[in-house]
Amino acid sequence: MNFLKTVKAAVSIATSSTYDIDWKKPEVREAAIAHWAEVKAAADPALPLASMRLTKEQNAMLEELLEHKGVFPEVPTDTLLDGLPEAIPEASLNRIVGSIIDDCLKNHKHAAIVPATEKQ
Repeated sequence: MNFLKTVKAAVSIATSSTYDIDWKKPEVREAAIAHWAEVKAAADPALPLASMRLTKEQNAMLEELLEHKGVFPEVPTDTLLDGLPEAIPEASLNRIVGSIIDDCLKNHKHAAIVPATEKQ
């Protein structure tokens, strides 16, 4: 089952993206939080491929953001949301979860959503 998800993620990454999303905009952040379960479901299978596509520095940053767990958390933190555009190139973010965010931005309005508080 995981193999199939990884293959699907690889196909998703290989296909071109038509989304032009600014991942640092507040409304994009709100959409990611509001649809986090979908984002996580789409992004987690792509993580095994990350080491092949990211630089050494990006991989290290991503591992730190994921707290060395190898998957995205159930609830995103500010640190994770702030760091993702630095760790993963926007083109890759667009290919993996752009459709989810784009649909939300075009079709939904969300009240300001607060991510999980950081561990103190």
